[in-house]
Amino acid sequence: MNRKLILGTLLFFFLCLTDTLQAQSEDEKITEEFFRQYVLDPMKAFDYAFSTNKWMERNQDAVENLKNQYNNLLPLIGSYYGYDLIIEKSMGDHLKVNSFILRYDRQPIRLTFIFYKPKDRWQVQNLKYDDTLPEELEEASKIKQ
Repeated sequence: MNRKLILGTLLFFFLCLTDTLQAQSEDEKITEEFFRQYVLDPMKAFDYAFSTNKWMERNQDAVENLKNQYNNLLPLIGSYYGYDLIIEKSMGDHLKVNSFILRYDRQPIRLTFIFYKPKDRWQVQNLKYDDTLPEELEEASKIKQ
């Protein structure tokens, strides 16, 4: 009897822990899947990210514009070598920003995800890129008087 009670209790705690870890890392799963797809086809990765938000269907022009601009940038920056998380910030329990550096031959590209959780699941609210990271780093290194 004690053995069944102990096993049942351990199973219960394991299941609760698993659910908690999954809920905490749902946005991380989105970015992991994004970068898994990115290696194969960056445009499909963008499609995947925006597919997490049903409201993006109404904003297809903006999505296509972003993809076209990014696709035009790719031949100019060389080979892709990977990514690193730069910053992760939360505003409450329902809004989060994750910013990554994408390492390319010519220069780094910053990719920023804005995640929003209106109810019970995270979605990509916005996704943008820029190439101003080196300039920002240089500016931050200057002595302010």
